[in-house]
Amino acid sequence: MSHHSRLQRLADQLNAHQSLWRANPFRDLTPAWIQQHPQLAHQVLSLDDATVAHLEQHPEQALARFADVLPTLGQLAPLLAVPVAEEHAAAPRQGRQFAHIPGRKWQQITAFVGALGQPKAPVLEWCAGKGHLGRLISQQCEVAVTSLEWDQILCQEGEQLALRAALPQQFVCADALTPETANAVKPTQHAVALHACGDLHASLIRHAIKRGTQGLTISPCCYHLTAQSHYRPFSRQGQACQLALSRDELRIAVQETATAPARVQRLRATEMAFRLGYQALIERLAPERRDEGVPSCPKALLGQGFEGFCRWAAERKSVTLGEDVDWPHWQREGEQRWHRLRRLSLVRAVFARPLELFLVLDRVCFLVEQGYHVTLSRFTDRAVTPRNLLIQAELRR
Repeated sequence: MSHHSRLQRLADQLNAHQSLWRANPFRDLTPAWIQQHPQLAHQVLSLDDATVAHLEQHPEQALARFADVLPTLGQLAPLLAVPVAEEHAAAPRQGRQFAHIPGRKWQQITAFVGALGQPKAPVLEWCAGKGHLGRLISQQCEVAVTSLEWDQILCQEGEQLALRAALPQQFVCADALTPETANAVKPTQHAVALHACGDLHASLIRHAIKRGTQGLTISPCCYHLTAQSHYRPFSRQGQACQLALSRDELRIAVQETATAPARVQRLRATEMAFRLGYQALIERLAPERRDEGVPSCPKALLGQGFEGFCRWAAERKSVTLGEDVDWPHWQREGEQRWHRLRRLSLVRAVFARPLELFLVLDRVCFLVEQGYHVTLSRFTDRAVTPRNLLIQAELRR
């Protein structure tokens, strides 16, 4: 199946099932699809905690399970298969110069370099940070690397690391979102970007096309980090799909995260129950302020219990709670809402990968339309990072 055909078929499925993923359970715990698909609602809301926890980490199994009661969902699974990238080089040992990189990040970098192969031109590393990716590429592939990064301190630290390793890596301190950075993108170059967010990787793609850059290897991320309030497809095919996406809906594509440690999961469950309990309390005391949300809180605050959390949140929002609040009641309300929200969120979560694949394929089709030969693959396991899709493009001569 061609990239363009796959993009259209994904859009058709997403449009057909939009009532399931456009409904945001954080804002509405009784979405319309519950009435439209009662069997699906019954199955989801009847799941025990252990099954919910398992399906949260295995959305492909959730999709298969829900397709038993809503068969049209079964048409999605064949569209989601993405081949594993060919590994051109074995992962190197984490030597002294890379020893300070966290383990999971190191795995992502080495997997990316392994899938990259031998660049046919000098490399441009986009949104480089300290240039760890570029430094490993330079070392493994014996090529010169230019690393573009806006943070001057990171550039200086990266320059020192490259100097110690005696590698041909230079840094350009520049904002990837300004027009001037187009000057860093050249025809005889292979541009790379590992998890450059939203408009950042979009700017690289557009600059590379305009400059006729020889090759690109990009793993996109954080599609919602964009100045646009609604998604504007890159490709002609994407535009023809007529799939409208708000910035908030773009977040769905990246909501899947790697498995967190048990302690982190417990803290998240406590925080969510507290937040939802506080929201329920505010709906009773000051309904006109129900949509204001709760600010981010330090995790240590959770140790003060539900009342402490609510008084902290109310103080931040200048809300008066009073002294006669039935705290156990509202805490139970929060726990019940979290119980329901987790289950409803499973339905939305099965569309995370289809939406992400739609967004990535739109970029793939755009590159194809502009004269590139493009492959799409997975460069690492989802346990290392769920953002494991890799676009590899080479300009046709």
